Amino acid sequence: MFDIISWIGLTICIGAFFIKDVFWLRLATLVGCSLLFVYYSHIAIPQGVISNLLVLLINAYYLLHFAKARRAEKASQQSAIPARSLTTEAE
Repeated sequence: MFDIISWIGLTICIGAFFIKDVFWLRLATLVGCSLLFVYYSHIAIPQGVISNLLVLLINAYYLLHFAKARRAEKASQQSAIPARSLTTEAE
């Protein structure tokens, strides 16, 4: 079972090199490293645990940063839309 998890995680991480969109690249790497983290935790190899945990945390940080920027962008767009419709109606 854990060997299957490691192969899936490895496949996802290698496949991430072919992704051009930064969001999907980070998400794929996060998922792949999560699976590899589980595998290396099970077989008790500290280097694998630490390296995958670090990559996982780095990608999680940037995904949260990306989500925060996206929410801020949507909020600014929503506040700009009523202002435009008011100026259009006034004209």
